[in-house]
Amino acid sequence: MNRGNFGAKSSKEDTRKPEKKSKAFKDISRYFSKEEWAELRYSEKVTYVYMKRNYDAMTNLGLRATLPHFMSPNRWTTKSQLDDSNEYHNLWTEEPKKEETKVWACRLRERKNLIVYEEISDPEEED
Repeated sequence: MNRGNFGAKSSKEDTRKPEKKSKAFKDISRYFSKEEWAELRYSEKVTYVYMKRNYDAMTNLGLRATLPHFMSPNRWTTKSQLDDSNEYHNLWTEEPKKEETKVWACRLRERKNLIVYEEISDPEEED
């Protein structure tokens, strides 16, 4: 174990990749305007990267995950800072939802004929 650098302050600025070169930041920055992106701190940008990664991982596994708010197409009020085409807007158009069959709707049914139940007494109980 190297304990010599334990007390030394290490700058995270030196160890992290420059934001402009990072592919993950490039992917996330398209969801924000230039002004919003400039106002975000590094830790917030990293948080958004992991939120998108988690969302992608869950949907790739077939799980239903809520789309993170920052990725919502309704949130996009300005053009993307990286690409002015509609390519990214078309990615998030919702496909028509399939009509889901409710499981319990098929299990419960109403009887058509009235059924009369008669109590049968046990002769041993009467004694």
